[in-house]
Amino acid sequence: MNVRHMLVCGAIAFPALGSASLAHHSTAVYQDVSIVLKGATMKSLFWGNPHTILTFDVKDASGGVTTWSAESGSATSLSRIGWTRNSLKAGDAVTVELFPARNGAKVGRLAKVILPDGRELLDSLSRAAEP
Repeated sequence: MNVRHMLVCGAIAFPALGSASLAHHSTAVYQDVSIVLKGATMKSLFWGNPHTILTFDVKDASGGVTTWSAESGSATSLSRIGWTRNSLKAGDAVTVELFPARNGAKVGRLAKVILPDGRELLDSLSRAAEP
């Protein structure tokens, strides 16, 4: 294989290698103002990569229950700031602050979770975690 052939192959392969990092979505689908959901009950915590997902129920004023989901940073990034896969369990009563979806879906980008004892679990990539 000559140098010219290697350069042509490299020019073709290089854009393909970078496409995986460009495929990740931004937070543009979420509103810029957070909301606080008090009295939430944890259903599940998916501890994984590239995102950790919290699913929880929230009662409204009329007693109806709505299920919400919030995406968070990766398990790796959350573990660096003190989270574990056991930080939240099904049935835990929590308050959740998130940036809701612009389209009105009951999903959002996590800002933080407030535990009954007042401790806060911040999202690793959240605006709430910024200095």
